[in-house]
Amino acid sequence: MKAFNRTQLKRFYLILVLTTFVVVSVKGQSGLTSAEKNLTRSIKVKTIKRITSELSDDKFEGRGTLQRGGDMAAGWIADQMKVMGLKPLGDNGTFLQSMPLVATTYSDDTRITLDGRPLIYGTDWSAATLLGNMNVEAKMIFVGHGIVSDEIGRNDLKDADLKGKIAVIIQGPPRGYTEQKWKEVSDKLAPIPLLIQRGAAGVILVTSDRSTMKPDFIVNQMGRRNVSTAASAAQLIPMPLLFLGETAGKKIFEGSTMDFAKAMEAASDEGFRPIDLKPTVRVDLRTKQEKGNAHNVVGYIEGSDPALKNEAVVFTAHYDGFGLMNGKVYNAAADNAIGNGEMLAVAEAFSKMKVRPKRSLVFVSTTAEEYGLIGGYHFAKNPKWDIAKIAANLNLDGIGTEIMGPIKKMVGFGAEYSTIGTMFNDVARAYNITPMEDPIPEQGVFGRSDHYPFVTRGVPALMLVGSPEDTKEGFVKRFNEFEEAKYHQPSDDVYKEWHWPGAKTVADMMGILGYRIAQSDSMPEWKSGNLYSNMKRGDQLP
Repeated sequence: MKAFNRTQLKRFYLILVLTTFVVVSVKGQSGLTSAEKNLTRSIKVKTIKRITSELSDDKFEGRGTLQRGGDMAAGWIADQMKVMGLKPLGDNGTFLQSMPLVATTYSDDTRITLDGRPLIYGTDWSAATLLGNMNVEAKMIFVGHGIVSDEIGRNDLKDADLKGKIAVIIQGPPRGYTEQKWKEVSDKLAPIPLLIQRGAAGVILVTSDRSTMKPDFIVNQMGRRNVSTAASAAQLIPMPLLFLGETAGKKIFEGSTMDFAKAMEAASDEGFRPIDLKPTVRVDLRTKQEKGNAHNVVGYIEGSDPALKNEAVVFTAHYDGFGLMNGKVYNAAADNAIGNGEMLAVAEAFSKMKVRPKRSLVFVSTTAEEYGLIGGYHFAKNPKWDIAKIAANLNLDGIGTEIMGPIKKMVGFGAEYSTIGTMFNDVARAYNITPMEDPIPEQGVFGRSDHYPFVTRGVPALMLVGSPEDTKEGFVKRFNEFEEAKYHQPSDDVYKEWHWPGAKTVADMMGILGYRIAQSDSMPEWKSGNLYSNMKRGDQLP
């Protein structure tokens, strides 16, 4: 047999590589139409990487709401939409949808002390909600979880005298309850209003080791500037509603009949009785407010069908981060510059299609998500598209998993509630990706990002998150690692080891889902047997 020379070997190797690539590509996209395959070919890794890296650059100063960097980022995203060929859908023929907001911070003369010893804001304590100016000095009483309910057999208050005292309660479940189950119980029974009704002069929440989030993490997250609507800012609460971290939590039990650890355990027992605490707490708060306008960025691609183009699929990803705080830049790369990179890469690909989808496609980069989904709610309440004709919302919000390796499993938060879930499963199979049920239900992720405002208006929605892990345990580990090390921290930045093809897979699946919804004869519907089953587009959740 004649031996191959070097040139022949190189040609043979090239043919082998190309053949393998074609086989793998076809295998990885089985079940896709030619139009869908062409769409994914137009979704470029380089676009995702470019936009993510640009938005994560220090020049945007973390894209803070009502900060210079946030305004700059909104303008830059608007420019990207224009270059990509999207039409403006903001206010007055622009890409920007404006909303008046208020930033509330505490002035330098704010003080909280225990028997004269100062507690540090953002380390020892933070406000649980928007608080107004106040001067309060009072004794404290520990009332466990603050729950009074014959239904579950708890009476944490017993005969406690709360008048004029600060009630101290645990934020987190007692033994025998998951975080999610306890949230359902406590939300229903509303312990804080009950405590105030019983005469409490304020409430301090201490977090336990049974809480999903670590005590000091909660205090750190809450101990930041607050952005709200003008209506919310006008309703400042004139009494202490505070979070204490673990160190400060231990201090308030000093000299009492129980220390912090024993009190946490005792609060789960049926025979628990309220405990008077020895230290006196003094709260001196002074707030200051700054008013301004923030902006969603909204563009669209008109559909091709004369009738269906009046309906739309809405894509969302929030661009805001915590911005510039205490001299540090919170670049918010995974949460959520990458979501914008993925969404805009999808927009770019749709804009290049020779035959556009039947329904129109709306792309919304939202602001102030980190402060309670404010931008998402503003769009849902003041939609730039008839809410009754929004077929679905597809949302991207990074939680640090999809850029850690090739995607093996995909979570569709909300998939179980609507027929989008069936479409999601089909698309996942086309990519040989296994759909994963919500691996962290206790975190309440479905209600924590910009798809949920659409849900409240009756629009079926889905949030996509990819994972390089084969198991639920692996996903949770990745999630927890990101949350502990980088979530809402200056360390959430772009790293060399990021696996950008993972981000493309998420973008691909978002694009295909959007295309299928846009091409379908009918709009997605809610499945029966869940909270949203009877909702219609345009409704409002109670």
